[in-house]
Amino acid sequence: MAPNIIPDNLISRLSELVNTKMGLHFPENRWKDLRRNMTGVAQDIARIHKIENNPVICIEWLLTTPLTKAHLDILAKHLTIGETYFFRDKSLFQALRQNIFPELIRLRQKKKCIRIWSAGCSSGEEPYSLAILVDQMIPAHGKDWKVAILATDINATCLEKAEKGVYTKWSFRNTPARTMEKYFKKRDEKYFEISPALKKMVRFSQLNLVENTYPSEFGHIWDMDIIFCRNVLMYFKPEVREEIIGRFFQSLTDRGLLIFSPSESPCVRHSGLCPFYLPGTTFYRKIEAESNVKPEPVKPVKPEPVKPVKPVKPVKPEPVKPEPVKPVKTDSQPPYLKALTLANIGRLEEAETFCRQAIQQEKLRSEHHYLLATIYHEQNRLRESVKSLTHTIYLDPEFVMAYFWLGNLRQKQGRLTEADKHFRNTRSLLLDMKAEDILPHSEGMAAGNLLKMVQSMISKMA
Repeated sequence: MAPNIIPDNLISRLSELVNTKMGLHFPENRWKDLRRNMTGVAQDIARIHKIENNPVICIEWLLTTPLTKAHLDILAKHLTIGETYFFRDKSLFQALRQNIFPELIRLRQKKKCIRIWSAGCSSGEEPYSLAILVDQMIPAHGKDWKVAILATDINATCLEKAEKGVYTKWSFRNTPARTMEKYFKKRDEKYFEISPALKKMVRFSQLNLVENTYPSEFGHIWDMDIIFCRNVLMYFKPEVREEIIGRFFQSLTDRGLLIFSPSESPCVRHSGLCPFYLPGTTFYRKIEAESNVKPEPVKPVKPEPVKPVKPVKPVKPEPVKPEPVKPVKTDSQPPYLKALTLANIGRLEEAETFCRQAIQQEKLRSEHHYLLATIYHEQNRLRESVKSLTHTIYLDPEFVMAYFWLGNLRQKQGRLTEADKHFRNTRSLLLDMKAEDILPHSEGMAAGNLLKMVQSMISKMA
């Protein structure tokens, strides 16, 4: 029986089961995905338990059988997206290389210890990319450094592939040739294996983020300097997302960083997380301890970057210090690039000035107005951000991310009818694209992933 013949009452019960057992959220507008994915689930269940290879029979069997870890692994294998590649999202890795990691390395110079968690690591490309970046940035003779990279995922099949560390050329579509030559061994024309030294840097473990099992010293999930959790929150209900973000907060060291995908940033609301912007990416810094002995003294940690001895700018230390070269370069740059550079180092007022100059010179460039909107947003000037996003759409009626962020801002302002309109416009544009298409100005987000997020938002507002 074809998957689209699965009746609504049965797919509804399956959706509830998957949500209860795994935390994965499939509202009615995503039942189509659930029906399609049950074809693969049915094949695996039929092979193992010798039942008929039929999605309807498989669902009925799952609903009446005590589910084991093996059953949940099969569901996770087919119901979560496992497609990724090395150094995905250029703007993120540029920010890590130019700003975030230099600061972190300086701050950890005495301890010589860095702890990173890739939550939702899929088949391992993200944590291995981070391992490569760390290896490139810590001095070659810094063998006394201890770098621990934890990589977790609910999908056991993806983790098995990650631990093997063997990839096809498709995983390297954003990887420089020199990096491949240095860190990977060519096994044949098709497969490449990551170096043993990098394998040792990454520890893989199966984890369902819905479970209240972290932070945990036993599970090595504690005192993290950076947590990456990108394109994962979209799988969960809003209340579950808040619980996960809360546990991430507890798992961070003081002033540690939390990184989500751009489309998930509107879901992040936590009083202890302070956002700051680098082009294409919003980072969230832990600004106060959860509790413990001295909650008050945590706030003076703001001047912490003074440790490296250089500046004295406690208000905006984090972006400025890692990028000392950037301000020098601005003289030879056109206004738009100057604005990007200054936004990159957190000097938003100056970035706004140059962005306005760029608009004055080229009034019809939609990306100039979009950059101005992001600068306004970081300054919490929501009304002006809305105005710039509206201008962006006027100049480019197919600017997907402008519609999406306009919907988020209207939702934040309580103007739900307008938010719904913008989300529907976003969905309309995405439906005309291929799922694997990378959206401009989105930090590498695929159209299919954003479509799922938008559909979920629309259904919740109905």
